[in-house]
Amino acid sequence: IFIIKGNVIKTPALIEGCIKGIARKKVIEIIEKNKEYKLEEASISPFEIQKADEVFITNVVLGIQPVTTYRKKKFETIISNKLKSSLNFITITG
Repeated sequence: IFIIKGNVIKTPALIEGCIKGIARKKVIEIIEKNKEYKLEEASISPFEIQKADEVFITNVVLGIQPVTTYRKKKFETIISNKLKSSLNFITITG
């Protein structure tokens, strides 16, 4: 899971139970190369999810899957869609 608040993109660390997936690794690489965003690996509380601007999950089949609602909160998908396009470009170009 990744949450976005402003220009900070936050994801739990591997030691917190995140799966060490290929899609997650590639998304982290894309974020770290983009000076527009700051990546943080730290715990995420349910409260933080509700306060986020955007939320997305990653997996190898879908790449980036935006979360559009959580507990009556509706999320934007602007940044997650940009990241998804970047990820798809890497996948296509190899």
